[in-house]
Amino acid sequence: MNETADKPPVTSYIGNALGVARTLETYGLDGEAILAEVGLDVNTAASFDARVPGNLVHEALIRHIPGDIDARFGLRFAKYINPINYHAFGVMLTSSTTLRAFCQRLERYYAYVNTADSVDFRDNGELRYSQVVMPEFVDEPFEALLHESAWAATMLKMVRAVSVPDFAPQSVKFAFPAPSEYGEDFDVYFRCPIEYGATCTALCFTSADLDEPLPGGNAELARHSEQLVFNYLKTFTEVELVNAARMALFELLPRGDFSLSSLAASLDMSEEALSGGLKAGGTSYQQLLGDTRRELSEEYIVRADLSVNEIAYMLGFSDCSNFARSFRRWTGKSPSDFREELQKSGA
Repeated sequence: MNETADKPPVTSYIGNALGVARTLETYGLDGEAILAEVGLDVNTAASFDARVPGNLVHEALIRHIPGDIDARFGLRFAKYINPINYHAFGVMLTSSTTLRAFCQRLERYYAYVNTADSVDFRDNGELRYSQVVMPEFVDEPFEALLHESAWAATMLKMVRAVSVPDFAPQSVKFAFPAPSEYGEDFDVYFRCPIEYGATCTALCFTSADLDEPLPGGNAELARHSEQLVFNYLKTFTEVELVNAARMALFELLPRGDFSLSSLAASLDMSEEALSGGLKAGGTSYQQLLGDTRRELSEEYIVRADLSVNEIAYMLGFSDCSNFARSFRRWTGKSPSDFREELQKSGA
């Protein structure tokens, strides 16, 4: 996939550049000096949320591959990236209540990491990564190996940070061929079957792993952090309508004014335009409303200060029985049984 002239410049979060600099140093190179050579001074970034031109990071790596660095670069890069490096984005991911919620948020907000690359979370449990290859780098397959392996290793590290240290996905797919050296390092790191030369690069998870509650999950913190990430993204890129509508519903539902017309007004759109935009995004007002209610219910149900009746009211249900039926459909349990299990588990 090539970047076209009519698209805005690709930008990357400053934390990625810092990680590249630290990783270059593990090969005996001066990482900061290498980035400075292409015009990227990581020491003079305006703030923690600064962004840098994505092509400069690519250019810096191209100058030193394959002679100075090897196929382990991506695995080493993950060592220097922690959730806190991504500030609100990292908090949002690591406070997700399930791995499924983690993957869904990663898909929605990956532009925080890089405005051109994307993540696609599939119903079959595949978390796919798609890297934009800019025209000047199309003939550099080794650089693609570095970026795609760095993505997979970093995302798995974040998953391990919120689940268990030795968590292993069901499998890993890489679009690049098997590296001629250091294949064992990949096996040791990912701890699962690896398919090279696949049609896409992806981490693959089982349904059981996706829906297992995460020990550090905090739905309220995750949603608050998500709002910060959403607001940050709006400062430099266009957010998808489906996500903008979803965020608006978070605000409208507790007020009890969440009709299609109210949602359209909050987005400064006509009802027709909103309905058409949601359809183009693969959803509808009713489906989005149900999904948003479910997400909020997971946040509210763990709060001891809220009764089931209050939660039903805050989610806009006409009565508690309607909420209970919906909650059972979402989770397989009644709200009271769900709470009882949480108390027994100490959550």
